This record gives sequence, C-alpha cells and structure tokens, in this order.
Amino acid sequence: MEAVREILEAEGTSVEEMDINESYSYDGGEAFNDLAIEKVYDNVLSVEQHYTQRMDRMSDPEVRFDVSDPEDWTPIEYTQHPAIYQRDEDGLEMDDFLRKWDKNLQNQFPADEVTEGGGRQ
Repeated sequence: MEAVREILEAEGTSVEEMDINESYSYDGGEAFNDLAIEKVYDNVLSVEQHYTQRMDRMSDPEVRFDVSDPEDWTPIEYTQHPAIYQRDEDGLEMDDFLRKWDKNLQNQFPADEVTEGGGRQ
C-alpha cells in the first residue's frame, strides 16, 4: 500500500511511529468515499474508505494489515459492507485487489495534496 505509506510520510510519520488509536482522515469530496488510516492495535493498521448510510458508517472497503514487518504488510481482515467479512491471521489472498486499490488511492488521495493543511484527526 504505497499510497498509504506516502500519505503517512507526508504527515511526518510512519506505521512504526504511530501510536495505537492514532488516525488520519481525508475527505473524498463528492466523487470518492472518505479515507481513514488508523493504528488500531500495536501491529495492526486499518485502511478504510467509508461513507455514511442512515447514520451508520459503511466500509467500502476496510482492510486491516498486520504491520509487524513494516516493509511487508499482510492483509488479515477485509470488510465490505453490507455483507462481506473475511479474516485470516496468516494473511488473505488479495494481491490483485490491493494493487488496484493502491493505484486508486494514489489517484484519489495524492499524498502531497491531501496532507496540505494536515489531515490529522
């Protein structure tokens, strides 16, 4: 997830330096779902695009990564509302999806643009 690494770098941090519950949020505007990046556990990073439906936050999608090796993030949990949830502590097979999503995130949330003025929440 090069897009996320670039955003964190532009924020002046990295996945290793983030504290638990530290998060960054970015507005997708009218065209894209919002983006949230959060360190949810010591070695787990959540990357989520989301929208609100009837006051509920809907993941479209959320992928949680085991980041115990900061150079090789392993996807361990996938949520796509309303009905898809997968989890495997050994890693989910989703290389093709992650490549496409990473490219989309780089286009939708260019690090040098979205971090101007700070996206920190």
